[in-house]
Amino acid sequence: MKVKEAMRKNVVKVTRSTPLKTLFDMFADFHSFPLLPVVDADDKIVGMVRSENLLDILRPQQTKLFRNIPFVDIKEEAFDLEYSPSLGQLIIVDDIMDKTYDAVDELDSLTEAYRIMNDLEKDRLSVVDSNQKLVGILGIFDIIKAMFKQKGIV
Repeated sequence: MKVKEAMRKNVVKVTRSTPLKTLFDMFADFHSFPLLPVVDADDKIVGMVRSENLLDILRPQQTKLFRNIPFVDIKEEAFDLEYSPSLGQLIIVDDIMDKTYDAVDELDSLTEAYRIMNDLEKDRLSVVDSNQKLVGILGIFDIIKAMFKQKGIV
């Protein structure tokens, strides 16, 4: 079975110029923040927004610098800092997004997509076509559901 047969085609995406407030408004009714592809005018992926990117806004700069050093214990005081409400309009996706992203091709097999997810330790990936245009999102649940469906269980 191919990725395009199991992926979700209705993908919520943003552009580089999407304000932070709009981004949060888009997800007001979700119970968690998803992987959010950032696309250009041609729907080609240019980056990704993850919950970690949003947390970086709240972290003091020294915390970000030392976050990945195991022997340094930094106390994060994000809730004690003062923030201007205007940050919701001033910060845009381009300011916070990761400019790298992981994706699978829509013509890859589900077995290959599952292997890539395991190797990258991800539970969902963007799906692109041969022109790197975003065409879907594939999550681990989509793979599991497709496997059960293929076996006639669901």
